Amino acid sequence: MRDHNFHFIHFLLLFCFAGMLASGLRAQMDPYFTAINYPVKAGSGMLMLLPDFQAARFGPDFATTMGMAEFGLTPNWSAGIMAESEKISGLPLTYGGLRFNTYYRLFHHNHGLNLTLYGEYEDLNQAALYKMEVSGFGPEDLTTPLALARRTPARTFEQRVIVYYDWKHWNATFNFISETPLEAPYGDNFGYVWGVFHSAAMMEADPAGMGMKAMGRKSGPPEFSLRRLGYGLEMMGALGNNRQPGFYWSNEQQYLGPVFTYQLTRHWSLHLEPTLGLSGVSDPLVLRLGIQYMANHLGRDFGRLW
Repeated sequence: MRDHNFHFIHFLLLFCFAGMLASGLRAQMDPYFTAINYPVKAGSGMLMLLPDFQAARFGPDFATTMGMAEFGLTPNWSAGIMAESEKISGLPLTYGGLRFNTYYRLFHHNHGLNLTLYGEYEDLNQAALYKMEVSGFGPEDLTTPLALARRTPARTFEQRVIVYYDWKHWNATFNFISETPLEAPYGDNFGYVWGVFHSAAMMEADPAGMGMKAMGRKSGPPEFSLRRLGYGLEMMGALGNNRQPGFYWSNEQQYLGPVFTYQLTRHWSLHLEPTLGLSGVSDPLVLRLGIQYMANHLGRDFGRLW
């Protein structure tokens, strides 16, 4: 009976995602590295480069890089594309694959607890190691030969149900994650991520309920100022699978770390998250870095960059 209930939830997520595909598009990169909440404004775009350095629990240490682009095409709906590569100590640089995502905010204005639905098609291979999320059981370090792993598909469809709350400069979000492998063995793997974040003092609330936005040049603080610093906490972990859902700490990956952003200009920001593995199958340390460019009006802002 429990399996049937989880398959019903999975079907409901797919149905909601299919409904999203019939109506419009919207995008946002949150201050978090893994958690998601609201999209970017319509007509806006985001580019982000995300290098990670990971001390592996099993096998050699490695570095990963994710390149991301997302676009807001309507007030509530986003679309994006991501590409990743890996560099394992002692082995050549390897292409990990592409991810295509879309997400939809159900309400047009801030309603206290806000709801977003997310879907992502992951056209990856087994050498893909970037931690966009964790789910199911066991570690994700590369223990098979690299040449074999990069020729082995690891295609997945990921769904998230996201709730978030904004209060002044504070944001809290929770994501429930379900990942469905499109290659054998089949089944659903579950995970979660939550985060709390205080935006930089130079940011101001968006009256449309779409998070925070940078103040104009004249009201901005000096280049080196704590008013440009945002800070928070993020945790992600696994929740088993459709056959055995729940917390099984010793067999699931769990990570916790502080997250910081520094607003360089209205468009450019730096991101940092030193993340610690909390369980016996988690990587001990993941140092997460990011540089982000936000364009509020694509044609005008990308044309002049600053």
